[in-house]
Amino acid sequence: MGLVNYREVLQYAKEHKITVGAFNSMNMETVQAVAAAAENKRTPLIIQTYHAHVDYAGPDYIRAIAQTAAERSNVKIALGLDHGRSYEQAKKCIESGYSGVMIDLASEDYELNVRETKRVVELAHKVGVSVEAELGTIVTADETPEVIAEGCTDPVMARRFVKDTGIDCLAVSVGTAHGAYKYAPKIQFDLLKELVDTVECPIVVHGGSGTPDEDVEKMVRLGIAKLNVGTEFFTAYIDAVKEMTKGDSRPDIIDMMRAARDAVRVTADAKLDILTRFRV
Repeated sequence: MGLVNYREVLQYAKEHKITVGAFNSMNMETVQAVAAAAENKRTPLIIQTYHAHVDYAGPDYIRAIAQTAAERSNVKIALGLDHGRSYEQAKKCIESGYSGVMIDLASEDYELNVRETKRVVELAHKVGVSVEAELGTIVTADETPEVIAEGCTDPVMARRFVKDTGIDCLAVSVGTAHGAYKYAPKIQFDLLKELVDTVECPIVVHGGSGTPDEDVEKMVRLGIAKLNVGTEFFTAYIDAVKEMTKGDSRPDIIDMMRAARDAVRVTADAKLDILTRFRV
């Protein structure tokens, strides 16, 4: 089975009442880890690459690794650009074989966001690639809950934005943030419920790292289609490498990378336990 687009995995999520894990990965070990976790849970997966990681590794390299994972898997796997910064970057990923791209211009004014997002949608849909965009501001997790709440998505504007752009899924701001939380997040569940119930496309929540399990469980119950997780995986990876190399230890590189892969796998298994808990 090769890479599929977001529509296929998000349709599965809707039919089976799960939330798809969109797990940030950037090399062979992280891709192998999250793909193995998805295979074990018998659930579809979106392998994502953060825009800076795409610039570092090159979209063709990442696509080749993800394609191999998808071909060896019995579950549906998509590959997506996370927080793409421009039409040009999205175009490069589409041309390299990504099955989904995110264009994130939420910090720009509404008209510019719509105009550039539509350009990406027109290009992507011609070749069967899905598009995610963002409305509202998802800040870094060192901010207070009050500051985070200032960027929450306006549901009226969200409904308009989806109609204006034709996107396949919408990332919203409801109290989560990127990175490791300095303060406990305060999720605005009433707002999230309105977005899920009234916006005419699947709803995505970013900032899944460090969000309390009970909050993630509640978001799954409300019907979010996709949860993005990145920092927790990279923290697990780095901690495993540190443990292998502490003191004067000089491990074999294979042993070190295997330990990092195993740590990411454990983290992915735990996340997928929650995201698929209510599967029907």
